[in-house]
Amino acid sequence: MTNVIPSAETVVIISGFAFIYMLALLRKTLKGKFDLYDFLMLSMVAILPAGFALFPSLAYLISHLTGVVFPFVVMFGALFLVVFVFMHNMTERLHKLEQQNWSLIQEQSLLALELKRQKSRGADT
Repeated sequence: MTNVIPSAETVVIISGFAFIYMLALLRKTLKGKFDLYDFLMLSMVAILPAGFALFPSLAYLISHLTGVVFPFVVMFGALFLVVFVFMHNMTERLHKLEQQNWSLIQEQSLLALELKRQKSRGADT
């Protein structure tokens, strides 16, 4: 199969999207809305397609090495892997937050009970 080079319009559109998206991610990361891990994982959504569009010979090499006929299949597989890893990490974070929430609720209940006991002892004296 011959290598197909993407058109100039395709390269410009994909590069423009990647540039604007990366700037938006960087801005949110610098403001503290995302951490570095989130920045890296979310940036893969722009970097992978841009890499495949800007370096088509590398894309065909990767697809040839993996035994896949079309490079876009490899790209979408890689994007699927990125989404899977990102969701796995988010699930771990959610579980950790649930555990912290349970602990905080229990601690708050114990403190409220202790405060109630102290008030009732103060009223008795």
